[in-house]
Amino acid sequence: MSRTITSGFRAQATGRHVKPVYLAQFFFDSETLRFWNGSGDFIYDGDTYTGAGHLLKFDEINETQKIEARGMNFSLSGIPSSLLAIALAEEYQDRNVTLDLAFLDADDVVIADPYRFFSGKADVMSITDGAETATISLTAESDIIALLRINERRRTPEDQKLTYPSDTFFDSVAALQSREILWGGKV
Repeated sequence: MSRTITSGFRAQATGRHVKPVYLAQFFFDSETLRFWNGSGDFIYDGDTYTGAGHLLKFDEINETQKIEARGMNFSLSGIPSSLLAIALAEEYQDRNVTLDLAFLDADDVVIADPYRFFSGKADVMSITDGAETATISLTAESDIIALLRINERRRTPEDQKLTYPSDTFFDSVAALQSREILWGGKV
């Protein structure tokens, strides 16, 4: 996989004083939740990331020479139990999830173009509820998984009407199967 990183990002990654931050985004229907691995609010590109510090965890990031669909597990602990109703009511499956690596300069400003480590779709959520706080874990599948899905569409009138109920494009296909068509001669 080619790496398209900016020269500023490369300089920070190989510099003597490195300040990495992770920016996680969870795109739900009601809102987009954004967290970073620091404390307090952090604003990047007009979006506010909530500081989760060590309460935000995710799997170790491994890469291979092969093109593989690798999933990732995210967990957020220390959530007040009162907020669990929101997590339980929200549709989460197949929603976008991203994880970016960014570097901060001496003034705690993000160096241009953070690197996208993970992009995928939310799959399974589990909640561990304690007396005062809870932990929410979310498993996400890589966007590459879409390449492995089998396309089960058919070129039939019935299949076309599942998506476009008033479309009649394929209605005459069955009649063409037994029709004799003469080319270049008198009819």
